Amino acid sequence: MTNSLYVSSPVNALVQGILREDKTLEQVLHRGDFGLGTFDDLDGEMVLVDGIFYQLRSDGSALIPDLSIGTPYACVTHFKPTDTIELSTQVSLLQIQKLISESLLSSNLVYAIRMVGVFSKIRARSVPKQHAYRPLVDVAGDQKEFHYENIAGQLVGFWTPDFMHSITVPGYHLHFLSEDKSHGGHLLDCIVDSGTVWLQPIDQLDLDLPHTIEYLHANLDKDVSSDLNKAEH
Repeated sequence: MTNSLYVSSPVNALVQGILREDKTLEQVLHRGDFGLGTFDDLDGEMVLVDGIFYQLRSDGSALIPDLSIGTPYACVTHFKPTDTIELSTQVSLLQIQKLISESLLSSNLVYAIRMVGVFSKIRARSVPKQHAYRPLVDVAGDQKEFHYENIAGQLVGFWTPDFMHSITVPGYHLHFLSEDKSHGGHLLDCIVDSGTVWLQPIDQLDLDLPHTIEYLHANLDKDVSSDLNKAEH
């Protein structure tokens, strides 16, 4: 059975400052129960898990948003993991990524990643709501970082091949949500004491191309992969 990744708008548009689209969370929810993204005007980071959206605000708090809210970029799937990795000793983010990479069937597929565990350290970030269209690399300078210690929670996200960099974020892209669903953000670094990782290979892509005036008149031919890398890491 094939698995599909739904992307609501090419990430290139977001990188170039198109921070508002007409796709609602309710519409995205029909395309998957798991994933991540952001909200119109970059008003926080998005986590979608078990069919529930969480909005990770610029102060590190998490709330459940109204489904009428729009998103300029969301990346979701119906999560049905096929592989599991158990983490029984303390590992760094780089070590986790290495373990996952060694488990991938092919580096030419997309993988949905969910990890539940106990973290001795988490470094995450979110950006405040924007009131003007600015390139993502400039907005990233406004990001607020959060540091958590000895906290239980989960990582939600994807690994994506580099050749898809104009469509979605390449490499590892993960968001953190605390176990009590009260805190979270875009993952920058972590140390995990113990946990479980679930992986789902994805071999189909479903990409929406928006019809907003800003999108239709944008020049998306520019290679913005360098700016995307700076903004996401």
